[in-house]
Amino acid sequence: MSTQNTPFPDLPSIGINFPSSPITAAAFAYTKEHTSEATYNHCVRSAYWALILAKKLPSFANPPSPLSLETVVLANVLHDMGWATTKELLSKDKRFEVDGANLAHAFVRGYVEKGAEGSEKWREDEYRVQIVWDAIALHTTESLALHHPAPEVALAHLGIMADFSGPLFPPGNGVVISEVEYREVVKHFPLAGFGREGLKDIMCGLCREKPETTYDNIVSKFALAFGLDGKGGGKEEFRKAMEGEDFVGKLMGGLGYLEELLEKEA
Repeated sequence: MSTQNTPFPDLPSIGINFPSSPITAAAFAYTKEHTSEATYNHCVRSAYWALILAKKLPSFANPPSPLSLETVVLANVLHDMGWATTKELLSKDKRFEVDGANLAHAFVRGYVEKGAEGSEKWREDEYRVQIVWDAIALHTTESLALHHPAPEVALAHLGIMADFSGPLFPPGNGVVISEVEYREVVKHFPLAGFGREGLKDIMCGLCREKPETTYDNIVSKFALAFGLDGKGGGKEEFRKAMEGEDFVGKLMGGLGYLEELLEKEA
């Protein structure tokens, strides 16, 4: 349960007692320092959605292994560090999800090395540290995240995705997050510009700044739809560069070479 010393308020009107801890509070301060208000509020809202979904979705009622809500909250709060406004934290050659996962891993390591409050359980449990990395690295890849052996990875993913549709989540399966719940969480952590234009700016920016990291994943779809500037500019340039990578051609060409190589020896 959260206290007056945490950035995560309990929301009794919707039945949420937030499982705050010193490391999740420190993670919020870190995220807040290095990302925009739109991003850090999105990250925190995703943690609240995960808590709501954990109570409502049957798959989390009896998970195959004990569910650590602290691990889920930590992953959600840190999950978009790959969108950091402190650009020197970011790589030039890694997907934003991997940047976020690596920064989260380094954050936890630093917290442990300082001997901060509650760090001993993270020092002794390497598996939980790895789950945080996995949850963040896989958070945009539903086909992987939902089938990870650790339920925390699936729950973190669902909480993140729920922030993009609220009461419409999950599509086609009825209301899981009510309008009342949605409005209560957003009242405490407003959108602050986290909408269609804001998302376009971030994703198209990634395509513009380090395009090679986007070709094989969802981010590239934003440049293909909206261009590199979010207004259609550079769309064809990006498409041609992406097609030039020709993943299928590389695989098939390599196998063709090997087949010919072995035929020559026969």
